[in-house]
Amino acid sequence: MSEQLKQKLQSLHDALQQVDSLDEDTRALLNTLDKDIARVTAGNPISENLTDKLEEQTVKFEGEHPQMSAILRDVIDLLGKMGI
Repeated sequence: MSEQLKQKLQSLHDALQQVDSLDEDTRALLNTLDKDIARVTAGNPISENLTDKLEEQTVKFEGEHPQMSAILRDVIDLLGKMGI
């Protein structure tokens, strides 16, 4: 399962490289989410609800960045299957 998650995260990184219109706050949030996901998948807990933060970002992306929104939804599904 974590291999699928790594692949989805790589897809997200690739998609982010293609987008010029993300503001610095959004990029910072996505970087934080990436680090949180890495911590959680390594077995280290985080204090905030990762799934809620991912869902919030997914909703923001739906209109302007549907590809990233779809990738984030896949990440949420994979995390759920992992019990996170």
